[in-house]
Amino acid sequence: MTTQSNDRNIPWLAILFILWNLFDIGVHVATDLVEPLRVAGNIVGLVAALIVLFANVKPFAPQILGGTAILVVALNMIESGLHGFLLPSLLFIGVAVILLILWAQAELRNASKESEDTTGDIATQWWVSPIGTLLGLGLVALSGVLFGAGIVPLSDAFADAGRGPLAQLHDGRLVAADYWDDEPSILSAGMGFEGMIGLPELNEETVRDAGGSWHGSVTCTSGEEPGDASFTSASTSDATALLFKGFSEYDDGLPIVFSWPVATETVDLTDFQFTLNTGDIVFANSVGMWPNWELNERNVVVVFGEFGNRGLASEDDAVFPVRLDIVEDETPLLLIGPGGQEFNAVGLSWETDATPYDSGPKLVGAKLNHVGDEALGEGGLNVAQVIGLLPNDEFSLYGGGDFRIRVLTTGGFSPDGVAGVLPNMYEDFFRVHVMGEDGETVLLEEVGVDYEVAGGTLRVVGLSELGQPENPDEGIYYDSCYAEDRDNYIDIILVGDEEAARNVLFVEIPALEG
Repeated sequence: MTTQSNDRNIPWLAILFILWNLFDIGVHVATDLVEPLRVAGNIVGLVAALIVLFANVKPFAPQILGGTAILVVALNMIESGLHGFLLPSLLFIGVAVILLILWAQAELRNASKESEDTTGDIATQWWVSPIGTLLGLGLVALSGVLFGAGIVPLSDAFADAGRGPLAQLHDGRLVAADYWDDEPSILSAGMGFEGMIGLPELNEETVRDAGGSWHGSVTCTSGEEPGDASFTSASTSDATALLFKGFSEYDDGLPIVFSWPVATETVDLTDFQFTLNTGDIVFANSVGMWPNWELNERNVVVVFGEFGNRGLASEDDAVFPVRLDIVEDETPLLLIGPGGQEFNAVGLSWETDATPYDSGPKLVGAKLNHVGDEALGEGGLNVAQVIGLLPNDEFSLYGGGDFRIRVLTTGGFSPDGVAGVLPNMYEDFFRVHVMGEDGETVLLEEVGVDYEVAGGTLRVVGLSELGQPENPDEGIYYDSCYAEDRDNYIDIILVGDEEAARNVLFVEIPALEG
């Protein structure tokens, strides 16, 4: 009789729940799958289980276990909203949740028997646990579909040690990325943001002490508080560590523009050797693909390090890079050419006798393409959609278009070094030169005007590849708080005749008089 009583008192649901969560954590470790919030749910569940088993909380056990089930679902909803979800993950989550609910029901039945209270009868019905579990799984899946990447294929989930932002940036994926020259080469490698990358915190005092600009009075039309990017182009060490390999403190920024897109899984700190005008050889402290992360971009690698100062090239105390060499390491840097051909970039070099502080960023390319029926290669970083950078294509902003001129800059583009470019700013910063009917040059200077050119007409619709379309209902305005991706690409969207588009000559950023 004693043996039977002990068998009946073994907390099988608790044991199953603990073993299942340990198994789930073990799967993550064994497969190197990075899902921090999912694992946090496992840990929360284990802590709750130990509290119920060994702490003197028996009267509150149903509430603790039920609340834990809700918290586990909430953590997985956030994970799913940030990164999407794996179908097998729903099985792991579902088993954990239903075991928690069943355990809570068992504790509630025991409490009801002891007190002869029947108020918990509905909560202990058999259908509560499956319905509650299905509801939780539905919320997790819905969060992934609405805010994340939806169902993530297993091949993507286990690529490059997980699905965090850094892994996504270096997953090697490319979709409809442009080639800016027939041959692979380095188009530019100019320094900027001297001493502003990797600050301990972002506030006016810290940024100004580092020599950065700070916009002191920024007001959002939506009434919300402005984000850090509305005040400054500086960044913190913590923010850099999330998106870049390596670590930076008070570093300089240096975008490296290649003519072909990069196989991002081969990008490492040891690929890039810089020679300064002083003769010193230096390597970067951090390297990454942000902010040129979309799948149809990825030919600009950004590095942070100690590369120089803000002196002009003509000044005696100026320090700046005069040469970049792509050097051999364990995983040589690869560029991806037409047809998917791989090019070993080791041996490529770039030289200069000037610094961007002499003249600022420049255009290094302009590519005319058909728009087509859909936007190809948009996205590539799940968190970018969550923070409001996507969608930013011509279909989202203008319902489409006929032609896209993608311009490529050496160091990004900003009206004042801090503010982003808005989709309605074409007339402020660009004009397209097109051959006219009599051989003269026609300037496309205004938006919404049909220009007669050789081969027909062309009309500028606006700019894209910046941020989301203006939508007051969602709090998105073209103002100082507009979330712009601040990368090296801007698209000019045109409508008109194909023969007319074939007569586009070049894109100009007009200089101010004087």
